[in-house]
Amino acid sequence: MVNKIAVKKALKKESQTHNEKNQQCAQGPADGSHLERQYRMAFELSGAPSMIIDADMTLIMVNQEFVYLTGYPRKQIEGRMKWTAFIAEDDIDRMKGYHAGRREMRSDIPNEYECRLIDRSGHTKDIFAKVSMLDKKRSIASFIDITSRKQAEQALRMSEAKLSAMIEATAAFIYTATSLFHIDFMNKALITAVGGNLQSDVCHKAIYNLDAPCRWCPMDRVIKGESIVKDLQNPTNGKWYHAIYSPILDENGQGSKIHVMGIDITERKLKEDALEKAQKRLRKENLLLKTGIRERFKFGEIVGKSEEMQMVYEQIINAAAVDANVIVYGESGTGKELTAKTIHELSDRKDKPFVVVNCGAIPENLLESEFFGYCKGAFTGAGADRQGYLDSADGGTLFLDEIGEIGLGLQVKLLRVLEGGGYMPVGSNKVKQPDIRIIAATNEDLVKKVRKGDVRLDFFYRIHIVPINMPPLRNRKEDLPLLVDHFFNTYDNREKLPPLTGEIIEKINQYSWPGNVRELRNTLRRYVTLKKFDTLDPSLFALDNSTEPINTLDKKEPLESDRDNLRSAIKTFEKEHITDVLIKHRWQRNQAATALGINRKTLFRKIQRHGIE
Repeated sequence: MVNKIAVKKALKKESQTHNEKNQQCAQGPADGSHLERQYRMAFELSGAPSMIIDADMTLIMVNQEFVYLTGYPRKQIEGRMKWTAFIAEDDIDRMKGYHAGRREMRSDIPNEYECRLIDRSGHTKDIFAKVSMLDKKRSIASFIDITSRKQAEQALRMSEAKLSAMIEATAAFIYTATSLFHIDFMNKALITAVGGNLQSDVCHKAIYNLDAPCRWCPMDRVIKGESIVKDLQNPTNGKWYHAIYSPILDENGQGSKIHVMGIDITERKLKEDALEKAQKRLRKENLLLKTGIRERFKFGEIVGKSEEMQMVYEQIINAAAVDANVIVYGESGTGKELTAKTIHELSDRKDKPFVVVNCGAIPENLLESEFFGYCKGAFTGAGADRQGYLDSADGGTLFLDEIGEIGLGLQVKLLRVLEGGGYMPVGSNKVKQPDIRIIAATNEDLVKKVRKGDVRLDFFYRIHIVPINMPPLRNRKEDLPLLVDHFFNTYDNREKLPPLTGEIIEKINQYSWPGNVRELRNTLRRYVTLKKFDTLDPSLFALDNSTEPINTLDKKEPLESDRDNLRSAIKTFEKEHITDVLIKHRWQRNQAATALGINRKTLFRKIQRHGIE
């Protein structure tokens, strides 16, 4: 391996020696003319590497720049090395042809050309050579090292090739045009789209089939150097494009052309337009519903014009607009299921199933299989696969009435479903991921049940997202005439209906309706059937006239005046006896239930009914 430091020192020493000789020549040596000394000095001081080549390609003389270019010392070159020793192998035959043809005075031999030179270290350099004849045998050549320029050109060509490949491979439409709208480049995608290469045509005609420049075209602004991004629609085929307009600047930094790239966004635009139309429609429907809500006396199958019901209608609309879980609070008979069904029918899930589940009517040992379904052979009697409620409601709404009756074990599994973990049917190891919305309902105080540990707090939070409180009928008696008229209209008009006398209307208005709308409907049905109007004995019920939502109510004890009534006395005794047993067993409910001879679920129900704490 050549020691570069040693080479540089040798070249520097040789250069100093050669300069001394040149100075001697300039002072007038005895063996050379003054003209030859001047020529020698000019050759040596030339800023470009130079050499004089003899007829047999031997280098007669080289200057110091040539020494630096090749890395060889002058004494090793002059009179010893031929020109071909420095030429890359692929260029040797061409250089030999130039050398011989030049001495034959051939006119087709160039005086300027490019070739590759190999230096002493084996590095290849690109050079530009200029050659002239000194006489019939000798020629002089000077060089410019163009290696850096060549490398830059190669890098540029590679970059242009990559860019060209990207432009031709992209699905986007790309073209460039002059300030007069004439196309001077189109990529393959655009050529295919317009049916041919329409270069030199005006862009508005070639691409959009318009006789005048496009009304949206920003040519003036882009030519001045501004970049523009916009969405536009092709009037010919209706397609949408995301267009990017960029200026192409000349060497003076002035805009001379524009570059345009258009990306087809038709599919996205159609989806956005459909979504926007749907949202406008929903906003309009919502506005109409809310505008007319104060005038409504019926909302779906729900009847009522009172202020309390107007609030419920608005809550229903808001709940239907979102896909969150809903819980409907209300006493028995207030219309919780009707409310849930109305929400479902106003929501995006209206075309999917609405599955009703009465959680309090399912035996505890069957809850899991009823909710999640089971596989054939999962247990005795499972003769075939069976879907559960979650499967049946997939895509739609699952209405869980009496949600407070669900035990802690099932709450955990339902919570997993609500949090996206899915479930497995009984006897299966395959996880299912249902798409359901839960609307729950209860006539119990869930907050109190959470405090007692009967309802998990995390489960409560999952179902208590959009609460709706159904008012009891005693708090909206102004709706009684509407409800009576509604129920009477449900009967066959051909049937002779008994009249509603003033006495009956008075009874309707004075009665507290502990069974709410359901009791009113059943009472009117008995009246139509038996032609006799009667209500249940008010003393059977311990009414709470509070207007607070049911999820924050505390049940009151029977009135003192009712204690002489047999039923009230029985209730009072039952409450006191259950309380005594609970105290005796230190409020351990399992032990108390065993002592009372009832199951734990029944005990819970009685504790809740009597308001025992």
